[in-house]
Amino acid sequence: MNDSEELWRNLFGISENMRLIYSDSRKFSMFYQVTVSQLKMVRTVYELTCAAGTGVALKSVAQKLGTTAAAASEMVDVLVRKKILERKQDSEDRRQVRIQLVSELFEHFKRIEENFTDITAEFTATLSPEEQAMFKSCSEKFNAFVSSRATELGK
Repeated sequence: MNDSEELWRNLFGISENMRLIYSDSRKFSMFYQVTVSQLKMVRTVYELTCAAGTGVALKSVAQKLGTTAAAASEMVDVLVRKKILERKQDSEDRRQVRIQLVSELFEHFKRIEENFTDITAEFTATLSPEEQAMFKSCSEKFNAFVSSRATELGK
């Protein structure tokens, strides 16, 4: 095994082990009944909601996913029926409808993120300040590189 292969295998291993540490996702059996596209929708709604601090407009979700509003709306409808997403009227503009995860699922994802942050902080505390800076810099650069490659491939 060469160094590059060892590196990506370690990265995948980290990802898998992080999932195992907080694997109570089984209680959300709904995820066994969704497609990859629907999971992407859920992740997108979650990320946009976290950034906005509130539910998001369908147009924003469609833009982020690179799809039409009609296609996004159909998928939202399916996920609403599965009780994964919900549509709520905007409290400031009654004509606007906001999309968000059901509160139990949103809180579940927040707890997972907090757990990942805690584990990462625990690990980085074992590193010297120089190692911490190098680890942060290298992981950011690798993420940016892979992200740009995915963009080039149109993913």
